[in-house]
Amino acid sequence: MAKTKAAVKKKPATKSVAKPVAKAAKQAPAPPPKKLPTVAKKPARPTKPSLPLPPPPPPPPPTRDELDADRDIGRLLRYGEKFGAKKIDVRMLQLALPIGSGSLAICDPGVPKTFKVFDRPTGSGVFRVMLSVARTPTKPGQPDKEELAAVVIHVGRPPIAKWTVAHAKGQKTPKSEEQIPQWAVTTGAVALVDAGTGSPGVLAVPPMTGVNPVEIPLTDGRRALVFPSGNGEFTAYWAVDAADKPVCLVIDFDVLTQKDWKAKPQ
Repeated sequence: MAKTKAAVKKKPATKSVAKPVAKAAKQAPAPPPKKLPTVAKKPARPTKPSLPLPPPPPPPPPTRDELDADRDIGRLLRYGEKFGAKKIDVRMLQLALPIGSGSLAICDPGVPKTFKVFDRPTGSGVFRVMLSVARTPTKPGQPDKEELAAVVIHVGRPPIAKWTVAHAKGQKTPKSEEQIPQWAVTTGAVALVDAGTGSPGVLAVPPMTGVNPVEIPLTDGRRALVFPSGNGEFTAYWAVDAADKPVCLVIDFDVLTQKDWKAKPQ
C-alpha cells in the first residue's frame, strides 16, 4: 500500500504562461447616432381672421360762407385786457341758458318782430353765461364806471381756431364788411332764448340796473335772459374750433369805440 503511494509521481506544477496581449484593433467608425423618435408637434392655434379695415375718416365739415371777424373779439374775453383807459373784467354768472331745440335766438324783448334764430346750431344743453365788463377809472376814492361791453354764451370747448361774424338763419350771406348782420335794439335790452317754438312775444322786463341780466320764465317752459345793452345796432360773433364747431357766441355792445380798439393800453 505504501509502495503504491511511492510509485505515484507527483506531476510537476505547471507554470501559467500569460498569453500575449493582442494588438489593439483599429477603432471601427462610430455608428451614426440613432434618430430620436419624432415628437408630435402641438397643433398651431387657429389664427383669428383679420379685422376689417377701419372706416374712412369723415369728410371735413362744409366751409361756411361767413365773414371773418372784423376785430380781435378774443380781447373781450381776457381779464385785465386794456383798451386805452378802460380795462376788461370778466364775470361768470350763476345763471345759465338752457337750450333744448339745438338753436339759439336773439330779439329785442319789446319788439317781437326782431326775433331771429342764429344760423349755426349750438346743440342742446345748459350753457354757461359770462359778462365782459368795461371798467373806466373815475375820481380817486370813487368806484370805477362799469359798462356791459359784451355777453358771452359758452356752447363748446376751446381751443378757438377762428372768429366769424354770426348771421341769422335763412339770411342772405354777407359779402363785405358793409353788409355785416346787426341786431337792432330800441328798448335798451337784448334777450337771448332757446329758438324753440319761435318768438316769445313781448317780454315784461322789470327795471334793470347795473350790468347784470334778468331771467324771465316763458309760458312754454323756456327761459329768456335779458341783458342791459342800451340802444343801437349790435354785431354777434362765433368762436369756432378746428372742426368748425362753435365754442362760444359773443354779442358786442359797442361800448368800446374804434378809438378804444386802436388805442394802446395805458
